[in-house]
Amino acid sequence: MLKLAFFGSDYFSINCLKQILPLYNSTNPTTSLISHLDIITRSPKLSGRGMKQFKDVPIVLFANNESLNLLRADKKIDFQNLLDKNNYDICIAVSYGKLIPSSFLKSLKFGGLNVHPSILPKYSGPAPLQRALLNNDLETGVTVQTLHPTEFDKGDILLQQKYNIKLNETIESLNHELSTIGGQLLKRVLEEKIYDLKSPTHQLINPYLPYSYAHKVHSNERQIDWDNFTSFDLHRRENTLGQLYTFKCFIPKKKSKSNTSPYKRIVLSNSSSIITPLTNDEINLPNGTFRLFNDDQFQVKVKDGWVTYSEIKTEGFGSENGSKFFSSLKKKFGTTDTTFITIPENNNSCK
Repeated sequence: MLKLAFFGSDYFSINCLKQILPLYNSTNPTTSLISHLDIITRSPKLSGRGMKQFKDVPIVLFANNESLNLLRADKKIDFQNLLDKNNYDICIAVSYGKLIPSSFLKSLKFGGLNVHPSILPKYSGPAPLQRALLNNDLETGVTVQTLHPTEFDKGDILLQQKYNIKLNETIESLNHELSTIGGQLLKRVLEEKIYDLKSPTHQLINPYLPYSYAHKVHSNERQIDWDNFTSFDLHRRENTLGQLYTFKCFIPKKKSKSNTSPYKRIVLSNSSSIITPLTNDEINLPNGTFRLFNDDQFQVKVKDGWVTYSEIKTEGFGSENGSKFFSSLKKKFGTTDTTFITIPENNNSCK
């Protein structure tokens, strides 16, 4: 029987937790593999406009709905208080967002475990799901590792499982698939005592992929690169990062003494997966050229065809459909030019 502390926060950690909950019977803990279970997360943070409202992470609602014991830990003293009040055998940290202190890990009989959504050491770091999708990888996977006392994703590898990425994969679907697999692997590690150094089932897996780091996603990665993106690149990026943006040249009505931006930012939404092929006459049109399509929609040219969108939002204006956008081009931009542009950093593409 194990006294277990589960550190988590988001949907990924919730789904991993769901897979091991059958090992815990709160009404009769003496018959369960997990005899005691605490869900530990960080304190709510201020969020929203004006940062005036406290918002909890999703695992809080899940723990409350499942009548699971919920505790908080933010500072080192909080972890010490956990140790003083509980005699845990092992801990599991999934998407917790901070290192579990080494002093806490050393106090546990079996240390700690972690589920990471990649085949480590590939895509160590905070954004393995996004990097696998944005790099158009054909496969990724999940790793169950021990918790390293001082570094993220540097523990011993206990189990791994590959996953083939679908062509229409989204960040949500990949999150669900890998968290389910990760939870199942975690359940196996607990049931078979793979975590126990003294158990005959204990095993370590030698890494076979080279190390790489999955950097956080930056907001500028949502800008569309019209000259280099294919229709697949656009859909994959939208399915990974959400709404994408571009720019259009803007001619002010009056000359301004201030440094008025020569372009406006435009957010494109609700793209169709159906691509309209290019005719011979259209091949040489600039990528980023847009046109009205079926009254309420509009299309934008990329390297391999026309991508259809149904919603557009111009900086300083609300969302609108294609026909409304086209009817007000002159008003919004001072020009009827029909080309979106990609703006490299520190570059003025409208001059």
